[in-house]
Amino acid sequence: MMSYDASELDPLLKKTKAASRSYAILTSGKKNEALEKIARQLDMARPEILKANRQDYEEALSRGLSPAMCDRLLLTESRFSGMVSGVREVAALPDPVGTAVSRWENQDGLVIEKVRVPIGLVGMVYESRPNVTVEVASLCLKSGNGVVLKGGSEAVRSNTILSQTIWEGLAEANVNPDGMAFLPWTDRKVVQDLVSNTTLDVVIPRGGASLMETVVSHARVPVLRHDQGICHVFISASAPFTMARDIAINAKVNRPSTCNAMETLLVHEQLSESFVHPLLNILKEKEVTVFGCPRTRHLDPTIAPATPESYATEFLALSMNLRIVSNLDEALDHIAQYGSGHTESIVTSDVFEADRFLREVDASCVMVNASTRLHDGAVFGLGAEVGISTTRIHARGTMGLPDLTTTKYLVHGHGHLRGS
Repeated sequence: MMSYDASELDPLLKKTKAASRSYAILTSGKKNEALEKIARQLDMARPEILKANRQDYEEALSRGLSPAMCDRLLLTESRFSGMVSGVREVAALPDPVGTAVSRWENQDGLVIEKVRVPIGLVGMVYESRPNVTVEVASLCLKSGNGVVLKGGSEAVRSNTILSQTIWEGLAEANVNPDGMAFLPWTDRKVVQDLVSNTTLDVVIPRGGASLMETVVSHARVPVLRHDQGICHVFISASAPFTMARDIAINAKVNRPSTCNAMETLLVHEQLSESFVHPLLNILKEKEVTVFGCPRTRHLDPTIAPATPESYATEFLALSMNLRIVSNLDEALDHIAQYGSGHTESIVTSDVFEADRFLREVDASCVMVNASTRLHDGAVFGLGAEVGISTTRIHARGTMGLPDLTTTKYLVHGHGHLRGS
């Protein structure tokens, strides 16, 4: 591991910013060519990348890192293939740069057009997920942005070889690789210095509460937070049993270490016997630890009690809360109190109830009759995602190509002058 010298950071960022200006004017064809070269280089380097990732994973296990973090760190064969496919999917997407948001002519004949342009230099700070290195690099390139990548120490081997492979793909396409920088230092002070450097145009953090606190307290540039996901599923009285059961199980069990996994299941009281009782048996079979409200514990006294603390916890594991509620209003109140603004879902056959849930729940993604696990860039057809933003400005929810752009006005006149 390289020792950190703070004097090296600012020149590196300035070099990356200067090189990134060339990305803003690349043609769509050139960007797509570079993305294909990157995908090919990743495929060729697969054995070396997976070997480095396995070393990171085994060291993380030996260090006693959480199962959720270890799971997010691991690149399986299928995850690797999905990561490479994501690069090619980004290449196939429409280029947002230069597209018109709106166009009009004022009463004096001045033609005004609002178009999408790159943000500039993106700082990406993240933990565990080495796939983020590839996904964010591909999205930033396609949207004409430079990027500075700061991964966690637990994934340093994986991220180092991935970044080198990306550079090789860029160089093969005759695109300046200096517009993408990977910071090799593992010192946490690097994060503080990075986010406080105004050479960046925006910083996007993905990680736990400690990382978020560090970024927010030191940032001197705008922050697009990709924060914790305390997600809920509400099972309405009218919910079809099989659909409700399958969605609840999928939302919790499919991959519990992800931010879009369900942490609390809310069930209408009319279903307390017909739905909750059999569901508890299924959850036990799947080794899910359940924390229950008094009504739930009445059905199964062996369940540990749910508390305000457990309702506010992002478990990222095979653990969850189960609360029986009297009606939709109680479910909405619970989500308003404990939800993190990430993803919320209702299972119902009542279209009016579904419409009310969609309108009243304040989250980056609100679903009807679907698992919260579906809130994902690849699933939504974005090719890949920067992450899922829980902030309320600029971009909210899963972030794809358009969310990595800002806008500018293009104005065409014919000698127009301002009067009084």
